Amino acid sequence: MPDHLKDLFDRVLDDEPVPPDGDLAGQAMAQGRGIRRRRGLIVGGSVASAIVAVVVALNLTPAPAGPPPQVSAAAARLAQAEPQCTWPVPDDATDVSIFLRQDVTERQRTGLRDALDGDPLVRNLVFETRQEAYEKFKVLWRDSPDLVAAVDASQLPESFRLELTTPAQYPAFAARFAGRAGVEDLIGGMCP
Repeated sequence: MPDHLKDLFDRVLDDEPVPPDGDLAGQAMAQGRGIRRRRGLIVGGSVASAIVAVVVALNLTPAPAGPPPQVSAAAARLAQAEPQCTWPVPDDATDVSIFLRQDVTERQRTGLRDALDGDPLVRNLVFETRQEAYEKFKVLWRDSPDLVAAVDASQLPESFRLELTTPAQYPAFAARFAGRAGVEDLIGGMCP
């Protein structure tokens, strides 16, 4: 190599830092690992921030106005069940609640009432309107004002409440009336 090129090469290397002693490859891998860790933390933090922003935005967005939620017959029967009664029972029911569909027609309601009035197993037949069910609902759930405020009478079903003369006949009675037009649900209970 010509001397003048060697002098130029040495001058360029004089400005370079002196490499540290030891395993250069190990030190380079450690530095790279640290860089990758910092990049991972930055990406993870960015993703977490985006998720938090979306959750906050969704919680601050008002719920769309729509039809009020419907209270199912199951929820209504739980709300209206007498505390000393056992609901539901598969056999030997003393009391029966027949919940009507929201779209029950007057003809279906009347036909069901006539059939129940004529059944020898039925004693003490009472029809409960939506408003009467709502009044019971308000009393039973008075400790949950938010729930009471979210429900109105139109969401609760009308029902027939009755006692059976022979509790052992409940399965046969339920089979006759559960599938009738206008009936949403039929549930038997054991009341002392």
